[in-house]
Amino acid sequence: MLYIGLNHLHTTVVTLSLLLFVLRFGLVTAGSDLASRKWLRITPHAINTLLLVTAFGVAWAGWNYPAVLHGWINAKVLGLIAYIALGVLAFKTERSLGARVGYFIGALVIYGYLVAVALAKSAWPF
Repeated sequence: MLYIGLNHLHTTVVTLSLLLFVLRFGLVTAGSDLASRKWLRITPHAINTLLLVTAFGVAWAGWNYPAVLHGWINAKVLGLIAYIALGVLAFKTERSLGARVGYFIGALVIYGYLVAVALAKSAWPF
């Protein structure tokens, strides 16, 4: 029961993370004043923190991770770190727009990889 609840929460948070990331990047890129709203700057951090907590909760409840290591979960952990790092770089205003778009696309590619890994339960889902 714990696993199912955590898994549903994690899936919801994963979707919210992506939606806020795309929305915020679009607003920042367009130069919108909405991008500087306090809630839009703070909420992604709270969502991504919850993303990490639920990810480890699902891994622990479903597969006894990290007591028992699984290659596909390790790939997801490393991929999640890369997704967050590229997301942070996509918002660095001192970088050129081309570089920021590249980081944004890279984060989306990693996001797709993470979803594929989760569905296939394999570090090499393709």
